[in-house]
Amino acid sequence: MKPIAHRLMPILAWFLLLALCFIEPSLANKFETIGGGVQGSTETKVEYLQWIAYATSGIFLISGVLSILLHDRNALTLNYTMWKLSSAIFFLFSIAAFAAAVFM
Repeated sequence: MKPIAHRLMPILAWFLLLALCFIEPSLANKFETIGGGVQGSTETKVEYLQWIAYATSGIFLISGVLSILLHDRNALTLNYTMWKLSSAIFFLFSIAAFAAAVFM
């Protein structure tokens, strides 16, 4: 005889699927901003995107530096064996995000 949890899991999965199908359409028209996007002028939106790109560039830069400095500290990380490739990719992503912010 199967434990009760194994018998209830398929029933629970079907219930959640049906609930999602019936509840989601009722929420579709609840919010006025669906499709409206961020309110404000184009300059404000571009400024927000630039700040996000600068922050992303900084995060990738810090990740690249840390992958060089901490490459032999933990054998469970990918950087233990592929730290040069990881740092190069982080630096390329950092340059790409910075370029996106500058040329936006």
